Amino acid sequence: MKHISLFIMMIYSSIINGQTICEGQQVVPVETFNLCNTDPLVLVFEDNFDGNNLDLSIWEIRDWAEGALYGSGGAAQEFNTLDNAIVSNGTLKIVAKDETVQRKAVSWLPDNEILSDGLPNLRTYYYTSSNIWTKSKFHYGKYEARIKIPKGKGFWPAFWMFGDDPNYNEIDVFEFWNEYDAWGNFDPSKLSKIHHMTMHSDFDGDGNKSMCPTKYSGVDFSQDFHVFTLIWEKNKIEWYVDGILKRTDYRYYTILGQATGCIINEWGEYILNKIYTNDPMAIILSLAIQSGSNSPNSLTPFPSQLEVDWVRYYRRCPCQDINLTDASQFPLDNQLYNAIVGENVIINCNYNISPGQQLEIVAKNNIILGPGFNVEFGSVFRARNDATVCE
Repeated sequence: MKHISLFIMMIYSSIINGQTICEGQQVVPVETFNLCNTDPLVLVFEDNFDGNNLDLSIWEIRDWAEGALYGSGGAAQEFNTLDNAIVSNGTLKIVAKDETVQRKAVSWLPDNEILSDGLPNLRTYYYTSSNIWTKSKFHYGKYEARIKIPKGKGFWPAFWMFGDDPNYNEIDVFEFWNEYDAWGNFDPSKLSKIHHMTMHSDFDGDGNKSMCPTKYSGVDFSQDFHVFTLIWEKNKIEWYVDGILKRTDYRYYTILGQATGCIINEWGEYILNKIYTNDPMAIILSLAIQSGSNSPNSLTPFPSQLEVDWVRYYRRCPCQDINLTDASQFPLDNQLYNAIVGENVIINCNYNISPGQQLEIVAKNNIILGPGFNVEFGSVFRARNDATVCE
């Protein structure tokens, strides 16, 4: 259902009734709509990092994300390579190394092309690390990973999601970086303890993105693994650490800045959270190296690693049988992670998974694939039974 609202006035960085709204816009919906989905959350994507190699049917480094742009005050300075994404003993290690390499910042551009930071494309990097992205994008659901972060001046570990089509969208499940005291001095006692959670969005699609940050001081997250969770719904986003809620942001607030429920009523006055992200995004695991005065020092331990035990994504799916008699009932999207979920899943038609496409089928009971079901070389297909579906 298409939601239509009248835009009345602007509110920027406001604190209303004790609720911080980084950037809001007053709206009057012209119809009533329900934002909540009560379907069960079903595990449709996971990587437990078994074996000895990163699964390149799932993960990649985007070509433009290999080399940092650091010539004009850029925040990072490492060169990212799959060689630094190591899978062993049941975990992924994203390893940061103190080593000098000469590489292209953008692999497909000429060596001498001047990039946006004012430096040639072929340049010297003094650190290497990795920055891996899921090949598919994901939308509303539950994102979760069990991770142990490194500790040291200059490290910038992150578990985040990003989507740049059609607009800039980003959600940071966590980021950690250098911290400072009240007088602006680097404070090593705060390393790996300040958990940053941020949303970024380009609401108007004009190239000017906005952000809404939150942080808190917690334990030293480098001492052990912790489970970081983000639940992204149509009406709210929640951040959890080890099952404890740390932040909640809503898409709509009342005119007094209070959180709304599921129902948005026609002709009611609301504040629309302009930084609330709406578009599908890739899952990203990274360990960047900060630049400038934030760079590593002689006490920064190299090599160091961001260690990931597992990554999971759950999607809300209705509890029902699925019977496809025509491929048009579930067309495959080359950008999104495709998953068919049901108590029983039957595909009884000509259904083809072409090279570059992906499909996962999850069923509580039975999966039946008719003679017209075809998986071509170069595609990714998985099917599994899960007795917890629909619970």
